[in-house]
Amino acid sequence: MVNVMHAKEMASKVLQDIYKNLDEYCKDLIRTDLVDVEFKGFYMRTLDKEKIFIRDLEDYEHLPDVEVENRKYKLKRVNLKHVDDGLMIIHLSSRKAKEYEFEVDSAYEVVYPTSDVTYEHRERILKWMELDDEDLDKLISEFDARVEDLLSGILVNSKIKKEVLVYVDVFMDLEKIKNYIESDEERIILWLHPMYLFSGDEVLKGIITYELSRYDKNLLEIYYKDVIEYCKEYKKLCNKNLKVLEKIKNIAIERNDTKSIEIIKEIQE
Repeated sequence: MVNVMHAKEMASKVLQDIYKNLDEYCKDLIRTDLVDVEFKGFYMRTLDKEKIFIRDLEDYEHLPDVEVENRKYKLKRVNLKHVDDGLMIIHLSSRKAKEYEFEVDSAYEVVYPTSDVTYEHRERILKWMELDDEDLDKLISEFDARVEDLLSGILVNSKIKKEVLVYVDVFMDLEKIKNYIESDEERIILWLHPMYLFSGDEVLKGIITYELSRYDKNLLEIYYKDVIEYCKEYKKLCNKNLKVLEKIKNIAIERNDTKSIEIIKEIQE
């Protein structure tokens, strides 16, 4: 006997299956209520062949209490081109079936905005936006302690005589990842982009080395492996390579460091 469902029951199944098959970034956008969700191709038919469209979650909330025919739904595409305006568009297709079914289309894709913001970058923006004041204060405090230890170790092997300070600038534009240096006769202040709050120690060590190498080039020779880790993360966040990578490659070649050379090649691909 064919199981006949009511409209809201079937729509609930579809929504659950959509969510289950989304990637973590899309799930985070929905969980944190950062987007309105719009549907394309999401409809049902009553037993009288009348179409019921679900264009958004408000339509779902106001579905009529009627029985609907079973359908097989396919998740076709998730469009995030308008995510900066708070909109996610989910495309579906469906056809009549004996029982309710759901699958992801073989040509399924997530369409990201045509900007320089990568998947990893957007994940970090979401992490940042989820932080409340207390969490942020704790994270910055831990970050400051880590950076102080790393900086002390680097300066032991440095010719830099000025006082060096490293801070995170929480007021930077989240979508433009760039660090800044201020310098006078007495001190050097390095302001790091807040996305690096989520970076590991090797990456932070690489950032500090890279930025301070303009005052002491020998630092690249000593900490080149850490700079490679920074270059690798920069590529993930910005989808481009730092010019320093060629210098680091030459250092690795001189030292016959085949492992580092292979990592650099992977970054440059």
